Amino acid sequence: MNNDYIKKIVYSLGADVCGFSNIGRFDNAPKGFHPLDVYAETKSVIVFGKQFPSSLFQANTNVPYTFFKNNSAKLLDDISIQLTLAIESEGCKAIPIPSDEPYEYWDAENKHGRGILSLKHLAQLCGLGSIGKNTLLINKEYGNRLYFGAVITNAELTEDDLSNNLCPENCNICIKSCPQSALDGITVNQKKCRERCIYVTDGGGFVYGCNICRKVCPFANI
Repeated sequence: MNNDYIKKIVYSLGADVCGFSNIGRFDNAPKGFHPLDVYAETKSVIVFGKQFPSSLFQANTNVPYTFFKNNSAKLLDDISIQLTLAIESEGCKAIPIPSDEPYEYWDAENKHGRGILSLKHLAQLCGLGSIGKNTLLINKEYGNRLYFGAVITNAELTEDDLSNNLCPENCNICIKSCPQSALDGITVNQKKCRERCIYVTDGGGFVYGCNICRKVCPFANI
């Protein structure tokens, strides 16, 4: 089993990008959020992504954006499940990482949630791009228009080269445009962001109410 075997599977299931990293790149991962904290025998990390169309930014409502994101999460989770089973069929072990929920870590006071692993940081360390000042991953082909899924495994795979920093040093448009002043160029204040980012409709559903930091980025429409 090799990288090409993995790529053939994820691309056939609808992924647009795929990257690989060995476990050694994760030495600086926060305690409790290291791949080894999820699966002690992890040797390789596989991240795959699905693009979404820039046309969604032109809609006068964020319902289409929410619809696409929610269904992309389902697709990415399906890919992670199928890939996990395929890896096991080759005699190795693998653990799927949820593309969105459930959260195991939640700080209610600060409205700060974390997945069991940070997918954007996994993607960065798998060579799929660099993280911008809006804390979103920027990919050279799809800009910031990617959602991610991942699988960790005890299979030894060849890691990809890391990406150069793609975020222009003199660009701060996302920081200046954030209506909540939630960005500082390094992190996002999740409490401030969530106050505007998500709202519940009268029918009980939720809609992503703000994606300005993604939309104004020069990498939103490449």
